[in-house]
Amino acid sequence: MVLTIVLIVLSCSVEVPYTVTLRIADDHPFEILASEDMWYILRYFDGKGVVERYIPASTRTIKDISVYTGGLRPFVIIPLGTLGPIGGFYEPGKGNYIELKSEYGSFAEMLIGASEYRPEAVSRLSVNTILKDYPDLALIDELEFLDDLFSGTLRKGQLKLYERDVIMLDSVPEGEWVSERYDTPSFSVVFSGRPVYLELHPGVFRFMNWKRGLLLTIAVTEEWERSANISKSPVWY
Repeated sequence: MVLTIVLIVLSCSVEVPYTVTLRIADDHPFEILASEDMWYILRYFDGKGVVERYIPASTRTIKDISVYTGGLRPFVIIPLGTLGPIGGFYEPGKGNYIELKSEYGSFAEMLIGASEYRPEAVSRLSVNTILKDYPDLALIDELEFLDDLFSGTLRKGQLKLYERDVIMLDSVPEGEWVSERYDTPSFSVVFSGRPVYLELHPGVFRFMNWKRGLLLTIAVTEEWERSANISKSPVWY
């Protein structure tokens, strides 16, 4: 049945303000490296539009966030306003306590962007239902998902997934490179110039070399075009 993964509850037709609490589930790997908390930008779809606000450093719990109860409400926090998103979701009837996780970040960010164009379609989704069939949201092909969402052809258990592939990097400086995402392994380089092999899927991946003060950013497109850039690590302390 078409659209069998949408959320169908009576509360979808009634939109009233509802207060939720967000909790950052894990310390960010870069915060652990620096022994210093980062500040964040919070973005979320509240049912009427996209809201954005600044979250100061050392904040782990964000209270009194108001949303409307008529459907799915995705949230992301963006470390330093530029690093990878950390995401979570509110659904009617699932309680008002929401954990934000790095493995949900990309999918939640996609839905927030989609809500600016098709808020009704985003509101009808149930991420909890999707997670039953696809526990790794980062592997869902976002372009195909949005195409099916907007055309009304989403089908339970039939989402297209990204494939993983091994990419090679041959110019990464030596040292320990810590991943910003808990679902992507960190790695080490013993000698500069030796090739590094990473199994990735389409998306953006960042790794910090704390001792050298460097940030490696790898972007992989849906067409498997790849780019890698090394820059100075962001400073927030």
